[in-house]
Amino acid sequence: MIERIAAIAVGAGVEIVTGARVEAIELSWDGPRPAVRGARFRTSDGREVVAPAHRVVSAADLHHTETQLLPVAAQTYPESWWRRRTSGPGAVLAMLGIRGRVPELAHHTLFFTEDWRTNFDAIFGSDPRVPDPASFYACMPSATDATVAPPGDTNLFLLVPVPADPSIGRGGEGGSGDRLVEETADAAIRRISRLPGVGDLSERIVVRRTVGPADFEEGLNSWRGGALGPAHTLRQSAFLRGSNRSRRVEGLYYAGGSTTPGIGLPMCLISAENVLKRVRGDRSTGPIAEPDGADAAGARQWPAGR
Repeated sequence: MIERIAAIAVGAGVEIVTGARVEAIELSWDGPRPAVRGARFRTSDGREVVAPAHRVVSAADLHHTETQLLPVAAQTYPESWWRRRTSGPGAVLAMLGIRGRVPELAHHTLFFTEDWRTNFDAIFGSDPRVPDPASFYACMPSATDATVAPPGDTNLFLLVPVPADPSIGRGGEGGSGDRLVEETADAAIRRISRLPGVGDLSERIVVRRTVGPADFEEGLNSWRGGALGPAHTLRQSAFLRGSNRSRRVEGLYYAGGSTTPGIGLPMCLISAENVLKRVRGDRSTGPIAEPDGADAAGARQWPAGR
């Protein structure tokens, strides 16, 4: 999906810069309220660049965009706003390469604890901690796509919901992550091993990489190290979630899971559609029409001026 979006953008004349870190959204203070005039970023070789723009769309974490890339006077969602919000869960991820098959698993498998309430209280309650035992999700893409693992072997991805708390730690390769992250992954691996016929799964792992909440915070600038942005509680869902447009800065828009309508790939694509409709002044409730025409590479072309 991302590769196709990039191809569409390049086909429409977009320059994509990777390996850079945005350090600030540059503003003009000449009018009644601040307006976007560009974005300042640092390239992978250390050069500072200011890219002029009359619109900026940030698909980064909304908390990071608001509290780190804008001055306080230009923040629609300042730190005080976030203190009244509830984060969704964090996650411990384990990406495993396994010798042989694990036929007892499907492409998607959910493992639930018997005590559902205790599991959720550990994540969202007054004394947050890594659940023990924990419910988790297992994805085995090699069950339906033979290209993601060597012939006869297995590609396995585990996701264990935990509190959104960077102090749980970072992951690593080959079991080198922080203790709590690795122990959480080990517990999920042991649970799979109890399935009939699986045996000791840990003995067959040849590639192991884990990710913890601190990695989400440091690598993705995720609020509180969460994996899913603000929780989808009643007061943080649909139009009660963060808006797709800044109320303080002219020309600043937001897309992604921490804004409207919410988390997940379909929702993030809809958030991008919301931004386009706002730019066009389109107040319709349905999806936008597909653009006309396609170039030789298959990339859609936007009409002039769009």
